[in-house]
Amino acid sequence: MPLAAFPLAAALAWLAVPLVIRFAIAIGFLDQPDPRKLHTTATPLLGGVGVFAAALATWGVAMPLMPHVAADWEAYYLLTGAAVALGVGVWDDRFGMQPSVKMLGQAAAATLLLAGGVTPELGLPVGIEAALALVALIALMNAVNFLDNMNGMVGGIAAITLAAFGWTSLDRGALGIAAAQFALAGACAGFLPHNFPRARIFLGDAGSLFLGYSLGASALLALRATPPGWGQAGPLLMLAYPAFDMLFVIVTRMRDGRPVWLGGKDHSNHRLATLLRCPTRTVLLIWCSTAVLCAGGIAILRQPLPLPTLLWWGLSTTLLAWSGLRLSSVPLAPRA
Repeated sequence: MPLAAFPLAAALAWLAVPLVIRFAIAIGFLDQPDPRKLHTTATPLLGGVGVFAAALATWGVAMPLMPHVAADWEAYYLLTGAAVALGVGVWDDRFGMQPSVKMLGQAAAATLLLAGGVTPELGLPVGIEAALALVALIALMNAVNFLDNMNGMVGGIAAITLAAFGWTSLDRGALGIAAAQFALAGACAGFLPHNFPRARIFLGDAGSLFLGYSLGASALLALRATPPGWGQAGPLLMLAYPAFDMLFVIVTRMRDGRPVWLGGKDHSNHRLATLLRCPTRTVLLIWCSTAVLCAGGIAILRQPLPLPTLLWWGLSTTLLAWSGLRLSSVPLAPRA
């Protein structure tokens, strides 16, 4: 069963990450402290490599145990594109990369998925749908990359959301992609004890980019498998928080006359941590919010009716908009 991929990948990641930590220290693959970062000591990167390796190994073991499942092209596209995004991130973590070159790498990963015809069916010309999907995938990869600014934040969000997407794939009988999504979710869960609340290792750009790609690709695959109508609002709701945080940062930085593309301690979770006076409670609250959004997305996919969909989206949009207005007035954390 695809569900078994979650605990197997979690156990494998939990065991493998300490080895990755030692390897990163041995070769000096470390993230150095910086005024715009929260950590104060050099910390190993390559966490994303450990997560991806655990997930890939688990999926490779799970597929032969499901002999009735034919070769799953969706899983191949998901994992191949994730590997490209991972490679782009590893290079950026090690050597640095110009934003334009980094975006070309992100576009290459996204193109692998779109070349297989995975575009949302919006009733528009195919070229326009593909262009919208490409922009959305790149935007989500960057949104998740920017959100990787607090211990456990991206790992927890990805574990919850990919497990939710795995459940929707299971619902429609796509067992191969479900196994891949549960493996990715489980590997993130197994990584978390090494990253939260105290971080012994970071995901790095490699991890945040490939997880952002995996989330976006999962949403596009879910949209493609959903008949046109209200049900297509479900996968989008599941990704509402990363999209909200990116929009929040863009709007507040433009309002304050600050560069949009620079990192900083001004994300929605940073400001929420200032209010709660505890990064750990902040991350736990955002995990819970993500779980609620994913539950709403699954409910919409199962019962694609106008009234429940509008209620879910109306309530979520209202709460996020109120949160954005409230958090935008919270003072920025001082630079070290």
